[in-house]
Parts: sequence; structure tokens; C-alpha cells
Amino acid sequence: MKSSEPVIWAAIAMLGVLVALLRALYLYAPRQWQPRGAFAHALRFAPLAALVSIVVPEVLAPWIEAPGAVLDGLLDARVLSALALLLAARLSGNLLVAMAVGAAVLLLR
Repeated sequence: MKSSEPVIWAAIAMLGVLVALLRALYLYAPRQWQPRGAFAHALRFAPLAALVSIVVPEVLAPWIEAPGAVLDGLLDARVLSALALLLAARLSGNLLVAMAVGAAVLLLR
């Protein structure tokens, strides 16, 4: 099944509009419609959960692709970058510095 380029762009645009509408509904909804309690507290962690769901499989990819190569996996640029980011975040306490260190290790490796 092949899709033409205009169909793909139309689908992307429709999804963008849908996301914008859903966010606007959440922001401008009456007070009684907004989530409360544990659900509202859990929503604070949704962006972090989305980021983790994207990053973790990419960092673990060397071991998923070649399960027996433990040392080769540790020397992969993605793993070294993630380890450098974690170390920089722990030592500096600054997320921007940690991201810069992780990106630098990824680009230099």
C-alpha cells in the first residue's frame, strides 16, 4: 500500500489540528471538567514518560540488536552519550550542561 505525499501531509496536518484542539480543550475547559487528585498529579509526569519511551529503546538498541555483545554495546555511541549525560547531570545539577555533554559525546564518538 503506497500513499502519496499530499495524503501524508494532510494526515500530519489533521493530527496537528487534533492535538491543538485537545490541548485547548484541556486548558480552557470549565473547572469542573478538569482532572483532580491523583490523575492530575499523574499528568505532570506524562511528558517525561513520553521522552523515556523514546530514548530508552534507542539507548538499549545495541543489546537488542546483538544480545551477546555486552562490551560492544557499552562502547556504542548512544550508550556512551547517555552515560555521559547522566554523569554530567549528577555532577553539575544543570540539565542544559548535561544535554550539551551528551550531545558532544554523541557527535564526537
